[in-house]
Amino acid sequence: MGLIEKLVAFLVKRSQKEHSVVIRTLATIFGAAIFIIGIPLFILWAGGLFNTGLMLPVLPARIIAAACFIAGIPCMLSAILWQLIYGKGTPVPVVPTKHFLQKGPYRYVRNPMMLGFFLYILGWAFLGDHPAAFAAVGLIIGLLTMEIKFLEEPELERRFGNAYLDYKKETSFLLPKCGCKRKKEAA
Repeated sequence: MGLIEKLVAFLVKRSQKEHSVVIRTLATIFGAAIFIIGIPLFILWAGGLFNTGLMLPVLPARIIAAACFIAGIPCMLSAILWQLIYGKGTPVPVVPTKHFLQKGPYRYVRNPMMLGFFLYILGWAFLGDHPAAFAAVGLIIGLLTMEIKFLEEPELERRFGNAYLDYKKETSFLLPKCGCKRKKEAA
């Protein structure tokens, strides 16, 4: 068994364990600290490595950053709350949800929390206004997408079987599907 299969097996095993409210709360706070504070600080640090920024005009860069925050934060928070309340778990992989989530924010995309988080960190890159900040965002998005594809999705397939496989076929990975295609199919 390879490393990825071992990690998936570990996560599946962890999903069967009952976690107290205290453990779920601590895991959520720890995860939030890393994702909401730590990663943006890394992006700003990466952008600060170089003295030359993109030098976007300040107002447009701030407007784009604000738009990313306004779209991303509610998307991210609604997915987290849905995991805590309806999933009876957390966004942290070692304290996962107990229930399969396909309603609420999960009816539009399979990864609404990541969609919101990617917009959130893109907003920080616009505030940092450095090529390295955007490169850091690209690296983070790439790594997290690989984690979802190679660990999270195989784990969910093992835990929820055909229900997840059907959901995966019907619901897009990250960006909501355009209603145009559905209208054409209905016609």
